Amino acid sequence: MDFLTRSTIISPLTLIRRERMLPDVGTVVAKIGQEVSPVQVVARAPLKMNFQVIPVGKILGLSPAEVANSLLVNVGMTVDQGTPLIKKSGVGRKPFTSPVDGTLYDVANGNLVFRQISDYVELRSLARGRVVNHLGNRGVVLEINGSRIQAAWHSGKEGYGTLHVAVETAVTPFTGSQIYADVAKQVLVTGIVNDAEALQQAERAAISGLIAGSITADLLPLAKSLGFPIFITSGIGKQGMAQPVFNLLQKSEAREVALFTPLYNQFGSRAEIIIPLEVVSKDVVPPAERPLSAGQSVRIVRPPYENRIGTVKRIFQQKHLTEIGTWVHGADIELADGTAVFVPIANLEAIF
Repeated sequence: MDFLTRSTIISPLTLIRRERMLPDVGTVVAKIGQEVSPVQVVARAPLKMNFQVIPVGKILGLSPAEVANSLLVNVGMTVDQGTPLIKKSGVGRKPFTSPVDGTLYDVANGNLVFRQISDYVELRSLARGRVVNHLGNRGVVLEINGSRIQAAWHSGKEGYGTLHVAVETAVTPFTGSQIYADVAKQVLVTGIVNDAEALQQAERAAISGLIAGSITADLLPLAKSLGFPIFITSGIGKQGMAQPVFNLLQKSEAREVALFTPLYNQFGSRAEIIIPLEVVSKDVVPPAERPLSAGQSVRIVRPPYENRIGTVKRIFQQKHLTEIGTWVHGADIELADGTAVFVPIANLEAIF
């Protein structure tokens, strides 16, 4: 019998293909093959559109047909305020000029309808990489060589910056003492987030982001309200960060890091921490949807061995009786210290 478990990617070096998409239809401005920086705008879309109706026929005393025949611009043209729109009959008479900036959207019943865009939403790369494909008029596919860590929870915001591990251990709580004067462009790494004042201090210091192993449930509303992204790698509670994740982040000290939220309406998409590297990899992470097997690295997600990392030694096809008196499918897991423990399949998370 095959057993599927939840899974998480923790990869030191892989070839990553990451989609960057606008929330709505827009314009892709990055070219295929283009090398991009984290701040590079790859696509943009109008954030808000207003329509202005100019009753030219009424103003000039012209019929709808006369307005159409006197137009100096075509539908679809973008004009600035002061651009001539209607030629007036008679020698020396100045043309009627546009009172607004915008695009001529329609001409109807003697009226000129202008579409005005008040602002744009700009989609940035967030990570150093290469554009390898366009996603219609919605975005691009980036190809990045680097480290990849899937997050368990995120606060709903994206960001990028320089990685700084602010703690010595994977279970050290986040405190104000970890925040110093020069953190405005840094993404801090800590163990446990359980202090509201520390989060508020981080907001005042304008950090670029926070990566932590865990966060207590009472701080979730505050975390979502803050202006910087918060990514949690293990889950809700006080279990801290899994040691392999902490080790990888430690090795990436002072490197660029990008915090990507899940793609719009894409089932199964996960928030990810990506650290671009100069080293080229041709290895793409294999599909995570594959049966658990002997030799597989796993994380235990529930007590009494919560957040411990181990290796699958044996998978039992028959159900076993647990200490609490239930019969479950499980596996023998060898922990880092060499201890072997029986763990229910439901309590395991595969690491790729």
